[in-house]
Amino acid sequence: MKALTALVMVTGLSTIIPGCGVGYVVRSAYFQAELLNSRVPIDTVREREGVTDEAIRAFDRIADVKAYGEEIGLKSTENYETYAEHWDRTIWNLTACPDLEFTPVTWRFPIVGKVPYLGFFRRSDADAWAERLRRDGNEVFLRTAGAYSTLGWFRDPVLPGMLRWSDARLANTVLHELVHATLWIKGSVSFNESFANFVGDRASFDYLKARFGADSDVYVAAVKRDEDMHRWNMLLRNLYGELNTVYQDLTTDEQTKRDRRRQLYATLPHRARTAGFHDPKRFIAAAEKGPWNNARLMQYRTYNTKTELFEAVYAQHDGDIIAFIHAIASITAGQKDPFAALRRAVEARR
Repeated sequence: MKALTALVMVTGLSTIIPGCGVGYVVRSAYFQAELLNSRVPIDTVREREGVTDEAIRAFDRIADVKAYGEEIGLKSTENYETYAEHWDRTIWNLTACPDLEFTPVTWRFPIVGKVPYLGFFRRSDADAWAERLRRDGNEVFLRTAGAYSTLGWFRDPVLPGMLRWSDARLANTVLHELVHATLWIKGSVSFNESFANFVGDRASFDYLKARFGADSDVYVAAVKRDEDMHRWNMLLRNLYGELNTVYQDLTTDEQTKRDRRRQLYATLPHRARTAGFHDPKRFIAAAEKGPWNNARLMQYRTYNTKTELFEAVYAQHDGDIIAFIHAIASITAGQKDPFAALRRAVEARR
């Protein structure tokens, strides 16, 4: 019944979403209903003959991470208590951006507000939208998404692909989604994703340390991966800054800007090779695999905006993740611009 409700609700909303159109919303509602109808209680799956050890391990880890999230003050939800049995679709995420500015194309939805991406359940639908956006003069970037969230409006299931994830990835993803359910500021996707990324990273480290120990292979590998991700984010941040300087130069013509941006994007593989990663292969491969364009680089900005402000508040509370979460919720309560409110709070404490 909930799946049917989702279909009716979203279809009804399509008449007030001019930026996306009825077709997109109806298709999304159909596949959302399909996903929700595929759910089977995890307790039922556990009791079945032939359930794999891999599945049991993942179900146990997810339940334990959820319990840990509740302990540190994240909202308790009914997400990840069901399994999307026989559901084999890939979820696609599409972003778009002009070639000479970092201003992403956005779409507006009820409840969540303005968002800089669209989600699809079929590659053909995503490709059709991508082609439409290209015709409008935008660059596009299409990637797969491993997890899925309705921000607490429905009971999101464990997807089949998640059963093969490592403990570290499961912990980070589940905690990230619990953060969304705990605090979501309408129309501030960059803030919401950056906050969830920050909490997910730190809380998952605390979780792994508590469960496996600081000397464990699991925890040490997670620390090295985090150090690599920090180097990667700094690399992309520097590239973003250099490109943005080119785009905002009012004394340079468009052709010169395009030549310069092509040269800057071409330096990405060399930057990756000389960054000093613990595991350089995956980052060099990412740097060499195209396309690299503004739409792709904007995804980095969406998930890693003004991290230094979160770091400052986190430090002010001596690394206490519970106090940090409460502080962020208090600082941003009723604020139209959460980043501006966060900056004021940090500067006031200084």
